[in-house]
Order: sequence, then C-alpha cells, then structure tokens
Amino acid sequence: MDFNQAELTKKALLIVAISFLLYNIYQAITTTIFVTRFSLVVTQLPNFITSTQPTLQLSLFVFQELAGAAGSYLRLAGSVFALHCALLLFKKDANYIEELGKVLLFESLYFLLLFPAAINHLVGSVISSSAFLNIYTGVSFLIQAALIFPPLFALSRRVRKPQNLLSSLKWAGIAAPLYAFGFWVRHGLLWVYALSPLGTQQAGLIDTVGAVNSLLTLLFAATVTAVASVTFGQKKKNRWLVGTAIVLAGVYLVVYALVSVWIPVYRAFLPLTDFWMITLPILGAALLLGSKKHNSELEE
Repeated sequence: MDFNQAELTKKALLIVAISFLLYNIYQAITTTIFVTRFSLVVTQLPNFITSTQPTLQLSLFVFQELAGAAGSYLRLAGSVFALHCALLLFKKDANYIEELGKVLLFESLYFLLLFPAAINHLVGSVISSSAFLNIYTGVSFLIQAALIFPPLFALSRRVRKPQNLLSSLKWAGIAAPLYAFGFWVRHGLLWVYALSPLGTQQAGLIDTVGAVNSLLTLLFAATVTAVASVTFGQKKKNRWLVGTAIVLAGVYLVVYALVSVWIPVYRAFLPLTDFWMITLPILGAALLLGSKKHNSELEE
C-alpha cells in the first residue's frame, strides 16, 4: 500500500471512529434520560408485566437495566478511545496499539453486560406475561454475549502486549468472525421478533428486500470475515476479503435505512440498530482500492 492509499484508509478509519462516537453519545443520552426516570418506571412496571413471581421479575428487570446502563457508558468510553486510537494511527504514533486494547476491552465488557438482559427475557418469558419480554430477544442477547465477549476480552489483553504478536494475531482471527456472527444474530433476530411480526401485512418488494437484508447481508459479511481469518497469511487475498466484509456490514445499514423510509416499523426500531456502521462502506472501499492497487502493481 503506497502512502496515499495508507492516508485514505486512515481517514476512513477516522470517519468510522467519529460515527461510532456519535452513535454512543446518542445511546448514552437516551440511557441517561431513562436512568433519571428509573424510579417512575419501576413503580409503573406492574402495569406492563404480569408475573407469578413479581419479586423475582422485578429483580431481573432492575438487574437488566442497571447492567444495560453500565454497558452503554462503557461503550461510550470505548468509542472515545477508538477515536483517540484512530488519531494516533493517523499521526503514526505507535501508542495507538495500547488504545486499541482499551477499545476492545470496553467493547467486550459491553457485550458481557448483555447477559442480565438475556436472563431477564428468558426467565421472564416463563414466569411473566408481557409484550416487553420475548424469548427470541433473550436468545439473541445470550448468543451475542457468548460469541463476542470471551474472544474479544482475550484479544484485548493480548493486543496490549505487542511482544506477543503471534498470540494477538491468533485471537484476532478468532474474535473477528465471532464478532461478525454476533452482529448477524443481533440484527437477524431483531427481524424475527420485532420487524416481521410488527411489519406490514401484505408482502411486497420493499418487505422482501428488508427481510433478505436482515437475514442474509450480515451473514455473508460474517462468512467472508471467517474466510479472511483462515487466509490471513495471503496478504493480497486477505485485504480484498476484509474490505468486502466491511462493505457488506455497512451495506446492511444502508439498505435498512432505505427500507425504513417506506416501512414505519423499520424506522421505529432504527435506534436499536448499530447505525454507526452506515459509514463502514467508506472504510471497506478504501481497503478494496488498496487491494486493487496492489494487484495492478503485481501485474506490472
């Protein structure tokens, strides 16, 4: 990769980091608003949830919300480190590696804190009756936490020890596809338990596009990421695969946003999506351009 191409990729990383930070600022603001009204929410809870074990259900709900709030603030902290990491990389400061370790740590803890929500939805679906409790939501949170937290946490510890490069690369090859598959579960099951049941009644082209996008786009991205991890030693091919996976991940949000223009339920659930990923095609395109440049140089 020549200097200009490297600069293009660094600028794209900056854009993604800024997008990630803005997204998490928004999430932290909504979390703070909810926290300030938490006592009122708790007192009104019996009006929305009927339970055979009200004390247990209340405990599960409080545990879920406290963990969720902590996770939101931790992810915000991680996004601040992500922007600092991108800035250090842009300046060619080797300290970006340490910052990257912090980003991975906070992101892993965010997903760990999905466990209480998983427990609340899974157990609550058995002992309680409410539109706010859904077994699919519980399964989604459980799988995300199980897939993403362990390898990402392990990678965060190894990245902060640059002398152990082989171990870091090994865990990166494990964490990346599991992270991607976790996001597919997150958004695919969102369609199963929310978008599909609450969507329009008649089948149409826009509905079909939304369904296919929700169920397959991130799955393709995760599969390509897994292939990229396996072919890590093949630099030229790996760069193309990574770029393709990142573009696909961003395309999911682009298509989702377009579908939401016509289908209100998609628009209503937009805050629950990782809409910061809409900038990922910029980064993916930068990597693909680098791959194309590399290929042309080899042919010459």
